[in-house]
Amino acid sequence: MAKKTLKALAILSLLAFLNGTAMAANNATSTTTGANNLSTITQSGDGQTADVTQNGDDNDSNVDQSNLDNTATIGQDGDDNVSTSNQSGVGNSATVNQIMDDNASNVDQSGDGNVANVDQDNNNQSSVNQSGNGNDADVNQSGNAIGTNIDNISVIDQSGDDNIATVDQDDRNRSNVNQTGSGNIASVDQTGFSGFDDNVSDVQQSGDDNNADVTQNGDLNNSRVNQEGDLNDATVAQSGTNNDSVVNQFGDDNFADVNQTGTDNVSNVEQDELNDAVVDQSGDRNNADVNQNDVLATFDGSGGNSAAVTQSGDDNEATVNQFDPTDFGGSKGNTAIIDQSGDFNQATVNQNNGSVVSNLNSFDNSADIEQSGDYNVATVSQDDDNTATVLQTGLGTAQTKNTVTITQHDDGDVADAEQHIGEGNTITIDQEACCSGGGANNFATAIQSGSFNTTTITQLP
Repeated sequence: MAKKTLKALAILSLLAFLNGTAMAANNATSTTTGANNLSTITQSGDGQTADVTQNGDDNDSNVDQSNLDNTATIGQDGDDNVSTSNQSGVGNSATVNQIMDDNASNVDQSGDGNVANVDQDNNNQSSVNQSGNGNDADVNQSGNAIGTNIDNISVIDQSGDDNIATVDQDDRNRSNVNQTGSGNIASVDQTGFSGFDDNVSDVQQSGDDNNADVTQNGDLNNSRVNQEGDLNDATVAQSGTNNDSVVNQFGDDNFADVNQTGTDNVSNVEQDELNDAVVDQSGDRNNADVNQNDVLATFDGSGGNSAAVTQSGDDNEATVNQFDPTDFGGSKGNTAIIDQSGDFNQATVNQNNGSVVSNLNSFDNSADIEQSGDYNVATVSQDDDNTATVLQTGLGTAQTKNTVTITQHDDGDVADAEQHIGEGNTITIDQEACCSGGGANNFATAIQSGSFNTTTITQLP
């Protein structure tokens, strides 16, 4: 009976091998030099590979692998480093390299074909959590050319398939990347500043094929990117001190590009459905707020908005608000461009139904504001097929102000206001400021050059 049993087992083993189901042996290697180092390797399944190397004192490594063909490579060179790697699935790979002291790395991967690479030196923390298939996480908090690469914290959480997250940091930065869905890409670079950076980046993406690219060179910068939907793209580049950027994009195919250089800049972009926003700020204490909201185009409103804001100088403020707050299909095909260069400029463009609820046409609006000089103020509010262009150049006196206000409601109004090298000029154009209709094809142009001029144009049916 014993011989028959052994023979049967041998036949079964041979059949399993011929069928390609022969199990590969697990391989575990641990090498330590120093005092009070701890290495724990736990493997269940087949084809697992673990290689742990520790040089120094009081280091701790824990590797846990289950299922098939997972690989963990852990290197710790220094003192008081901690590494934990948990992998369950097929063909996952974790590579952790920690040098100097007091680093902590945690890698948790479930699924198939996930890859995690972590490089750190000197009191950094990294956490990578990936569930799904084909996800890739790369954390570099070590070896950057500028800075000492200490006190960084990186958290990457990815669930779904084929997501990619890359984080590069030096000198007391914080990065959080959370991606849910498939094909999302997040890239965070917070290097290039000598000294403690204290930059913060938060990327939240849910959906498919979203892309977020954040670069912060400087200190005390804060970036938040939140994208919910598919095929959204956000790029944030900040250089300087105390910059703050918030990008919220909901829906599909949104695009936001924020570039801020200087001090105390603030940019806030919120979009919904096929909107484009480009914000470029260079100087001190600029503020740009772009809000384009379609409410998911429930009634085919506000579908083709595009806003571009460029500010260079001091204390500039620009606000673009294009949306359909009522879900009744207004504010279609709007375009707003604000270009400000100088000091204390302020421009506001509002193309929507917000103040005129009963007028639901509000389409094909376009507003172009260009201010170069000092103390200029321009405000445009539009509905229907309106076009407004405002150009102001020069200094303002009489309480330091050049002012242009254009309000257009109903029908195909066009207004053009220009003030050249003047002082204290004021232009007010109002072409039927309500919603009764019958405004017809109004047209108004006002040009002022000189001092303390005032022009008021009102056209009613």
